Amino acid sequence: PDEGPPRYSGITMWRGVTRHAPILDGRTNCRIGALQTGKLVIYPIRNHPDGTQLVNWVVEVPMQAGHRHGWASPGRLEDFAARFARWRFDWLDIPALLEQAQMILEYPMVDRDPLPRWSFGRVSLLGDAAHPMVPRGGNGAAQAILDAQALAGHLSGTADPVGALRAYEAERLPRTTAVVNASRTEPPDTLISRVEALTGGRPFERIEAVIDPAELAGIADRYALTAGYDLASANQPATLPGAEPPGALPRPARR
Repeated sequence: PDEGPPRYSGITMWRGVTRHAPILDGRTNCRIGALQTGKLVIYPIRNHPDGTQLVNWVVEVPMQAGHRHGWASPGRLEDFAARFARWRFDWLDIPALLEQAQMILEYPMVDRDPLPRWSFGRVSLLGDAAHPMVPRGGNGAAQAILDAQALAGHLSGTADPVGALRAYEAERLPRTTAVVNASRTEPPDTLISRVEALTGGRPFERIEAVIDPAELAGIADRYALTAGYDLASANQPATLPGAEPPGALPRPARR
């Protein structure tokens, strides 16, 4: 309770939804721009009977420190629209998409420093309560799911819930601490920033002509390994309550 305000990353995010004609094939996720100049993510979330779609868009823009902190605060188009005023493509008019939004909400991108412990006797923390992190790459939800999987595994078949909570904390606290720190120092946006720096913002035809594919893969792979999204981690079978661990012998029938 005495932590004070969350740590502001220097980036503010605005979210909105606009009823719009399908963009390209109607199933396209668009990622346009870079944090230095303004970043926009666009994807459809609902089809309407009249052939239109509800299109979700997310804007991320660097803002001065001290910007107001809140959750789901009403957003103002004039706070960010100027950055995108000339973003008109033959397949999408960005200013029109933003101006026609049904609602705009504002979210500062914030996190908190990792905690030294989560578990206190028979009480422990999970998800955002344990490790609030900036919303990049779905990390908040994904890490909460991984927390829940680990917690279920440690609680399964034990008569010592306090010990299970300690084991859960020992497994997950170091991993989520690493994710919080990586999101600050080398987030997924590092890929875009690196290409932006190499090209000076100029168009290019093939990414391989700009950056070595091995360097590109290395940036992505390091983050995936830290977050537990690498292939080896993702393919680990979960052991949930009542489930046999991999390779376990069958239980004898009860008489």
